[in-house]
Amino acid sequence: MILCAGENLIDMIQTDTPAQGVPEFRALIGGSPYNCARALARLGAPVGYLTPVSTDRMGDLLAAGLKGDGVAILGGRSDRPSSLALVALENGQPRYQFYREGVADRDVTVEALVAALPADAQALQLGSIALIAGPDADALVTLAETARDRGLLVSLDPNIRPILVGTHADAYRARLERLFAATDLIKLSDEDLVWWAPDHEVEAAAQALFDAAKPAVLILTRGAQGAVAFGPWGRLDLPAAPLDTLVDTVGAGDTFMAAMLDGLRRESALTRDALATLSADRLRALMARAAQAAAITCSRAGCNPPTHAELQAQGA
Repeated sequence: MILCAGENLIDMIQTDTPAQGVPEFRALIGGSPYNCARALARLGAPVGYLTPVSTDRMGDLLAAGLKGDGVAILGGRSDRPSSLALVALENGQPRYQFYREGVADRDVTVEALVAALPADAQALQLGSIALIAGPDADALVTLAETARDRGLLVSLDPNIRPILVGTHADAYRARLERLFAATDLIKLSDEDLVWWAPDHEVEAAAQALFDAAKPAVLILTRGAQGAVAFGPWGRLDLPAAPLDTLVDTVGAGDTFMAAMLDGLRRESALTRDALATLSADRLRALMARAAQAAAITCSRAGCNPPTHAELQAQGA
């Protein structure tokens, strides 16, 4: 089983701006690790979600989304309210505002998270705003270190949101450094690296992070410019998957990461040793499949990842 932990929330996504200038929004279920869990399940992977989901009306929608795709809700439900994000779109790119004080997905402890780890767990995926600040963020870091000690493959997609970091920058960087050291598969976007290493060119920053943290593989995604991977075989480049119509990029990175983990599962490579010895050609094929999955998500409104059958239909 592949596990995901981190935020679940309601995305209020801008759909239109009428003549009077007041934007209109549509409510969608989301959150980066939540999206990743659903994307994994749609691809056929056994998935468990470790973070609590609210018992409020929005939480019921979030829980239904997980159950509908076949994700096991391992973190239970919380009486706290659901998190909320406002997502305005500028040329198809999302711009976020978050409301996450006293919410259900932050109602976690190290003890509860570790207790929820199933015996058949193979991998743990973490990332995004759940890691920025607070006792819940520290609990997730400890969870990653515990999972790594137990032999699980740990993957990380920081999905950095500078607008939320604020005065937490130093503690957040220290937390990410701990996570990088405990992670086997790291995926970052070029925007992530601009924040992480603002004085360096993004590919140089990615190489430096790979050299310092020593994951099995580090993947840098660059949107329409494709992706770059760093591993024991050196560096490999992958062009972007073709995309006829861009609707928005919400959930594209989450879908890419899910497809990578599912691909590793299908290759029986959900261990650090197996990932580290995977050939460059096999990794390139897995990245191409992940890029195709992300492109399908970009062709739809919100995070609506493809199924395994949809990927197969496109030859991925």
